[in-house]
Amino acid sequence: MDFGKRLVEVEEILNYLVPEEKAKIPKEVFVFINKKKDKEYKWQIDKSKKLKDQDLPDDTFAILAYINMKFLLNEEQKELMEQFYELNDRKK
Repeated sequence: MDFGKRLVEVEEILNYLVPEEKAKIPKEVFVFINKKKDKEYKWQIDKSKKLKDQDLPDDTFAILAYINMKFLLNEEQKELMEQFYELNDRKK
């Protein structure tokens, strides 16, 4: 995984969150992303496509899923996602 490139993609996607949701993510996360991202790599979201159709690496979705679970979901939503992940793991 090219972690720096994945962080560029994550940062771009997070910039599309509504301010109320974005505010739930600690500033330290954004500082970390900015510090560790690949400054040479350029990626922009294609606004004509849904996120799932952006042809992003699984690693980018994994980082987004972590941020979602850690900072954006309420407790009930977290429980549902954990159940979903468990079911998904069983299918593998």
